[in-house]
Amino acid sequence: MNEAVRRRLADGWLQAALAEHASIASFARFTLQLLAIGAPADLVFAAQRAGLDEVDHARRSFRLASRYAGTPLGPGPLPLHGDLLGPLDLAALAEAATREGCVGETLSALEAAEALAGATDPEVREVLTAIAADEARHAELSWAFVRWCLGVAPVQDAVRDVVRRVLDGAVAAQVPVPPADPDEATLRAHGRLTDRCRARVHARGLVEVVGPAARALIPPARLP
Repeated sequence: MNEAVRRRLADGWLQAALAEHASIASFARFTLQLLAIGAPADLVFAAQRAGLDEVDHARRSFRLASRYAGTPLGPGPLPLHGDLLGPLDLAALAEAATREGCVGETLSALEAAEALAGATDPEVREVLTAIAADEARHAELSWAFVRWCLGVAPVQDAVRDVVRRVLDGAVAAQVPVPPADPDEATLRAHGRLTDRCRARVHARGLVEVVGPAARALIPPARLP
């Protein structure tokens, strides 16, 4: 492996680790939001568990980033400003959960599964096996939360409208496919997807996973 590819692997795993680290705070806030709106205990439990998953993902990803960089890497202070809880309006929470969870976490889970499928490095496969399973469960949490929101009166119509709008936009989105990457084989062997591969995963996931899940969640109106 040449030095340039090794640096790309170190940077890729570092960026992944930092994203996982930030997700710890995201799930902590989501847990508080669930408590504030009186959500069912099983959703609160799942959110707490997801936060602990992200701690593990961050630790594992920083370890891989350090391995490829040849030097210890870890998180710095995480900036936390303003209103940490954010809006507690149910429609606003459902909108965020649909965009970041039902769509974002679902695609992240598919990315992790695709990365695992192409990885050959034993340590990388061990990390991605855990991440892929956990991210799929996080996506399920988002869909379950939105489903609960859709059943809460008297805001059902407002929640349904905003959720449908987000899902309509996601399913209809055109995902541009970047050019091929000459380092794709090596990157994939070590658990990193190229932009081209990631775009293909997203395009397929929106059609084959998010679209059907959206139609099951809300009776078709504008959804294809």
